[in-house]
Amino acid sequence: MTTATLKTSTMASAPSTTIGFAVTELGVAAQRLALAIWTALAASFTWQAKALTPQQAAQQAAQELRVFASSIAAYDPSHANDLFAAADRHEFGDNA
Repeated sequence: MTTATLKTSTMASAPSTTIGFAVTELGVAAQRLALAIWTALAASFTWQAKALTPQQAAQQAAQELRVFASSIAAYDPSHANDLFAAADRHEFGDNA
């Protein structure tokens, strides 16, 4: 008859699950849930933004062009003046 002896001291023990570990995991899950809710709310507010009318879009584009023209006016005043005129034409039409 053959016998087999198994020494348990050499085997890796299973990780113990403690209350502290469970609380830590619960905290991580709550943090991820809060982030998901925050992201979903932010996305819903972004999509509800009011669309610009064509006139408002033209005004906004003209204002951005004027800001750029102001930034180059010191070293290229002729080009800046052309950009200011183009912004006026874009915002107010060809009658500007």
